Amino acid sequence: MADEKVVNIVKGTKSGAKKRTTRRKPSEIATDYKKKIVSKEICKGVVRSVLRDKETDEEMLVLDLEGFQGIVKKDEVDAELHIESLLNFVGREISYVVKGINEKEKKIYLSRKDAQLRTKDSVIGRLKDGEAVEAQIINILPHGAYVEIDGVTGLLKNTDFAEDFTTISEKHSQGDKINVKLKKTSSNGLMLFEATKKYCDSAAINPENIEKGQVILGRIRSIKPFGIFVNVAPYLDVLCPSEIEEYEEDKRVQVRIEDIQDKPFNGMIVKRYKGKILKVL
Repeated sequence: MADEKVVNIVKGTKSGAKKRTTRRKPSEIATDYKKKIVSKEICKGVVRSVLRDKETDEEMLVLDLEGFQGIVKKDEVDAELHIESLLNFVGREISYVVKGINEKEKKIYLSRKDAQLRTKDSVIGRLKDGEAVEAQIINILPHGAYVEIDGVTGLLKNTDFAEDFTTISEKHSQGDKINVKLKKTSSNGLMLFEATKKYCDSAAINPENIEKGQVILGRIRSIKPFGIFVNVAPYLDVLCPSEIEEYEEDKRVQVRIEDIQDKPFNGMIVKRYKGKILKVL
């Protein structure tokens, strides 16, 4: 790891060269990290554990920095997201800048948030230019996943991942990499991504083969006051009445097609589908 520098010393003996390894002195390590405070260098390291801060009773990230304890307090973890649990960071490599050091207690205080803010403009510039980038999935949600690019976090929704009702959680796990591009930035500054190549199940039903009375597997795409949109095929949602209050977005359901009508839309005739949810799976 970049933060663990080891000095190798070779000494000659009668039987030949003999190598022994020594670590740097704590004073040398402290001096090195004090320089990083001034330079604001962006470093990288692996989160080894999550501990609870005795002062605030909140979780904090812990890194091993050559025998010093690297600490990222909860309010220094992310520049945009309020993350309830930090457990998903264990084993992940993160970017950080050094904020302070306590030589006596052998603690180095770090900020992932400041590293994000320093790299964000560069990342956004690349994305706004239309560049497709590789992102890492850091947290999977019912409606999508948070992904990270060079320490900068954004959201990839299921609807921007697949052409059909397939969810990210069905095809990927936390830590997987996926190619994305910027779709837009929300009003609160959160970057929203879309997959450069949307997933499409080869076994998905063909919209041209859907008939009235047919029962189809689908997934609840969105819930509106006037009804529920259920995705049953690539780019095809069926409008169903909201008959109970227990429906949730992204739930798998069985849908019966109740009506298919040709409707004018933007100078064209398109098919509109209405259905009824028979069962939540």
